[in-house]
Amino acid sequence: MTLLLRTLLLATLLLILPSNAFADGRTDWKDYAWQEIKLTKCASDSMTVACPLYHQKWDWKRNQWVDITISMDLVRGELELTQRLTDNDPKDDDHVCVTALGVDAAGNNIIAHHQNWHMHPRQIEERAFSIRSSRLSSITSLFIGSKQCRQGASQDDDLYARVLAGIAN
Repeated sequence: MTLLLRTLLLATLLLILPSNAFADGRTDWKDYAWQEIKLTKCASDSMTVACPLYHQKWDWKRNQWVDITISMDLVRGELELTQRLTDNDPKDDDHVCVTALGVDAAGNNIIAHHQNWHMHPRQIEERAFSIRSSRLSSITSLFIGSKQCRQGASQDDDLYARVLAGIAN
């Protein structure tokens, strides 16, 4: 009986205590294919940062791609994020969720971006977004994730609102 109680206590503690591995909040975003870009891998000078291309399928079995470029102007406190979605499938349309999180060394979210796209067969869509923050220089890693949003147009929008509220506080 004591072994069972210890196991239950350990499991409970693991669930309620913060985890350093996922302190950045990615665990809240379910089913995303994440890539981490450490800012040390980005080209930079004292004023700007340009990060490597994110290139990922949103549906692993189809020829459907998300490409993202990110650059930061540290003087202006502005992050530029350009998304290009390419649906090369002749018949499949999808809702696609794309999320980017910028975190500091402690794993705290500094910036967040979320977009839910509806992509038609053979469609290419590209848009640029600007995110302003006086704390850009404290970002140490960018996490970018994408997935097929099977629940439709507003999937993960409530979560995004909660994340933004947490950043503002």
